[in-house]
Amino acid sequence: VPRISPFLPPLTQLSPSHNNSPTMTYSTTLIVATLALLSSSGVRSFVPVHPSSPTTSSFTSLNIFGGLKDAFSNDDSLGKAKNAGLSGGPKYNENVTVNGKAVPNVVVDQKISQVCNAARVKVPYNCQNGECGTCTVKMNGRKIRACVSKVPSGKCSIETL
Repeated sequence: VPRISPFLPPLTQLSPSHNNSPTMTYSTTLIVATLALLSSSGVRSFVPVHPSSPTTSSFTSLNIFGGLKDAFSNDDSLGKAKNAGLSGGPKYNENVTVNGKAVPNVVVDQKISQVCNAARVKVPYNCQNGECGTCTVKMNGRKIRACVSKVPSGKCSIETL
């Protein structure tokens, strides 16, 4: 008894008659309906046939996402993409000195502790949140905590104690 697929029962079990003669009416209808469904849904399929008959195959293309290809394309009506970073770039302060030594490329609002490290000046730290006072330095003549204070936009003269 030929099998159409390992997932389908033999043809005799698909036959509507109750005698032992296999009829192809019901099973042929089932095969044709299955092939029609597969080809209309765009599924790439291979239909095995009985080993005694010549091998044939049926291929169709998979076109499930064909309607979505425009959903992932760029929308030209939005204009040119903008830079994702800062619009004007970082603001630099070129008037920063540590113990009289000029420090280049200092960004406004950068922590004083980072500026001192860039100038290779050792400042002691303990708590890293401005509570203990270990990192106290003078900025423009005023005592500040280097671990929490930031570089101003104007002149900045830092002196260690």
